[in-house]
Amino acid sequence: MAESQLARMILVLESLVDAGEPVGPRALARSTGIDRSAVGRILQQMVVLGVLIAEDGKYQPGPRLFALGRSLSAVDTLPTAASSVLASLVGEYDETSYVCVLHGRAVVFLYESQSSKPVRYVVDLGRPVPLYAGAAGRAILAGVAESTARELLGSGPLQKLTQNTVFDVDDLMVMRAADVSVGYSVSMEERVEGGAAVASPFFDSTGACQGSVVLTVPLTRFAEIDREQIGAALRTAAAVLSSRLGAPSETTDDVSATTTAARGDSRPAPSPTYPA
Repeated sequence: MAESQLARMILVLESLVDAGEPVGPRALARSTGIDRSAVGRILQQMVVLGVLIAEDGKYQPGPRLFALGRSLSAVDTLPTAASSVLASLVGEYDETSYVCVLHGRAVVFLYESQSSKPVRYVVDLGRPVPLYAGAAGRAILAGVAESTARELLGSGPLQKLTQNTVFDVDDLMVMRAADVSVGYSVSMEERVEGGAAVASPFFDSTGACQGSVVLTVPLTRFAEIDREQIGAALRTAAAVLSSRLGAPSETTDDVSATTTAARGDSRPAPSPTYPA
């Protein structure tokens, strides 16, 4: 089969799945830009293969496609997807990286890949930590709706954990807006003295923010790193993880290209600017 034909089949299949309901060739031709007669032939081929089923002139996923989806889900759950993403980050930057998830109004670090350096910023796995203190939690706040972020933070007062902890809810919401604008969060000694971190939110198959991908750095090395480059790498890692978890493409596209679209170029997004 020619590559162009395969590409058209995939495009038609993606458009059909994204529709979320049975759809006909006319609508698929409009959404894909492929000639309607070609779309019809592609649909008929996929029906023969059991990938789709046809009823009353409309098409929907068939048993073979659902079986493939179940197989992929079985081998690419969060632990396996996280392992690959974290290994890639550590391989590139040799700083300890984590995947953490939202748990109530706290953050739990679940998976890690350790730096080879003797001095590392290490977080205990499985222990809940405050959502508001540090890049890991603030990235999650940036990944949920503004109203949800306020609900998660509550009315305060929040506990000050270090000299750098931001504990005022309004200030945290201003920082959230800055994080949303660039797609990642940066923290320095907000929860642990001597520690710094960069994080970006990831999303599940429903488009809901489930947690964040985090890179931690001892503060003594933080001044040496390119924060914009690290931020771009975290956005990409979170987008890859989201995609492997089945997040809608528009969700990962929005996170990975928040600022490039606004600036009209492909430079790394600048670091978020927080209130003094």
